[in-house]
Amino acid sequence: MPSQNHSARREQVDRDEALEAYILEHAPGLREHYTAQHNAFRQIEEDAYSRHPDPTPYDIAAAEAAEAAMPSRRRTEVQLRRSFAPLAAHLPNEIKRKRKRFVQQGQRAWNRANLIPLTWEMERTLTAEFMKTYGQ
Repeated sequence: MPSQNHSARREQVDRDEALEAYILEHAPGLREHYTAQHNAFRQIEEDAYSRHPDPTPYDIAAAEAAEAAMPSRRRTEVQLRRSFAPLAAHLPNEIKRKRKRFVQQGQRAWNRANLIPLTWEMERTLTAEFMKTYGQ
């Protein structure tokens, strides 16, 4: 029985991939949109790494020194926000969060400025054509 289930799942995956290829081929401008989106997203990620590079040991030492120079009450507030995680462990995660936020904002802005040429009506029509031509 498990092999029939696996076989049916594989057929569904194959059909989904074929439908995706069919839509990509038949929706005007979709392939170009995806290519432009891929290139823009790659550039956004590169920009994120240049704006928010991984911290060097020097960066961590400087941040630790700045933290040590804080008044004890302020230092305690900062440490509480991190659940007392050491700064050396916390700083790389903070950089990753900033980088991720930068990437997500850039991607959302690009998507708003460059609407996908595939409307849901067009996708529904192409899916119906695909099913009629290639069967269930």
